[in-house]
Amino acid sequence: MEAGKSKILFSDLDGTLIFSAKRRRVGDIIADSLRGEPVSCITPRQADLLPDIRCIIPVTTRSLEQYRRIRFPAGFSPEYALCSNGGTLLVNGVPDPDWTSCSTAVYRKCEGELERFRGLLENDPDRCFEIRTVDGLFLFTKSGDTARTLKRLGMGELCECFAHGRKVFVIPKKLSKGLAVRELAERLELTRENIVCAGDSLVDVPMLNEAGTALFTDNIAPELVTADIKHRRPQEGFTEFVTEFALNLNTKR
Repeated sequence: MEAGKSKILFSDLDGTLIFSAKRRRVGDIIADSLRGEPVSCITPRQADLLPDIRCIIPVTTRSLEQYRRIRFPAGFSPEYALCSNGGTLLVNGVPDPDWTSCSTAVYRKCEGELERFRGLLENDPDRCFEIRTVDGLFLFTKSGDTARTLKRLGMGELCECFAHGRKVFVIPKKLSKGLAVRELAERLELTRENIVCAGDSLVDVPMLNEAGTALFTDNIAPELVTADIKHRRPQEGFTEFVTEFALNLNTKR
């Protein structure tokens, strides 16, 4: 990856570059499985295109372990990846120790507030999953009624609460995809014009707002996105759209 010389696509994973196995159709390829059950897929078209793409940096709320479960097509091996909502930077698959140290310091400053939220979640009657601390950095669980769960949680001074589908996240405000993209873009000497970001949920909005060009799904209100160029698309077919957009960037390098 040639820093500062071409456009880079910072892409969310689930719902953006890969999609739920619940939507799997004949011919789709399993990209992630857990205990023998398929979790995520890509389309045959994506499997053909991804090995030729060098300009994608994955940015995901997935833990390091969950990210490493993904089996991308042979030849597609991102040099950089941001996991745990930007809290972990991988360089050629290896965590950057300085980045991890900074993220751990953020967590420690928010630990008291995160424990308060944990207590609220433990007593939430709508919670339908265990409460996990993802890579020692933020809280994750699931709810049968995310609107009610978020109302019970309220707002924090140091942390934010999000929901996407049935998933509920409580994440330090300084541990966001947007701040992570900004920091890595500075390291790579990228201008805003050369940053493209793609996402499909509210958790992705801070990242989309770091971009000169934003690709996002139609469940995100366009007025929330401040990118100069916006491409808003239906959720159906979005993963192929993002992959083809990346290929276009790749050929312009």
